[in-house]
Amino acid sequence: MWPKEHGAYGQLLFPLITALAVGRPTAPAVLLSAAALLAFIAHEPFLVLIGQRGTRAARDLRATAGVWFGVAASGATACGVAAVVIAPASVRLALVGPAALGATLLAVILARREHSGGGEILTALTLSSLALPVGLAAGAPPTAATTCAAAFGAVFVSGTVGVRAVIAHTRRPPAKSARAGAGLVAVGMLVLLQGIASMGLGARSAPWAALPVCLLAVLLAIAPPSAQRLRTVGWALVATTVATATLLMVTLRQAIG
Repeated sequence: MWPKEHGAYGQLLFPLITALAVGRPTAPAVLLSAAALLAFIAHEPFLVLIGQRGTRAARDLRATAGVWFGVAASGATACGVAAVVIAPASVRLALVGPAALGATLLAVILARREHSGGGEILTALTLSSLALPVGLAAGAPPTAATTCAAAFGAVFVSGTVGVRAVIAHTRRPPAKSARAGAGLVAVGMLVLLQGIASMGLGARSAPWAALPVCLLAVLLAIAPPSAQRLRTVGWALVATTVATATLLMVTLRQAIG
């Protein structure tokens, strides 16, 4: 019953860990993180219950899925409500964005479009957006919390589009439009982060922190590897995302003092 989308683990954990590391693990921040983790765990049994893991799984695993979903969803709700009650007003306001993205993602899941290009990008943005309320709840300045959410949103979108371009090249070479789009998206994400920093909404380190993943996405678009090397691509994305998280932790904590 554990979530099968392994890439989503990183999309959830990297923003949460970074946001907590930039600030400190206060009660609201820990409760929000726990709520996000439990909601993530509820995803797989929910798919089983609504029949998206096949009719056999829906029949044979329904009871188990029901227990997993009930426990995880109840825990997520309890932690989320407790966090909202004790969190400052700024944190409650910052939760509006992730909640809206989450509701939209639920509609996409019910429409069986979660693994479409748009669905995967929406998932990336939803999970990365959690860094904003968690960062604020952890006591990080608004600029630092915004930087975490924006930087991870940029790298996850760039990575997602880059991998999809590689898959498109494998299935329908040379997939020039998909590859060109992936390169443009990665460069566009860096420009966007620079713009956010220039407006004073984010830290100037944001584009530098996102550079490793965005550069990898550009390289994948220029010279897509074969299907046999997709696992290597996955590990390369993990390594570059670790670099992004490390750069954010170091630079943002230095800025805070």
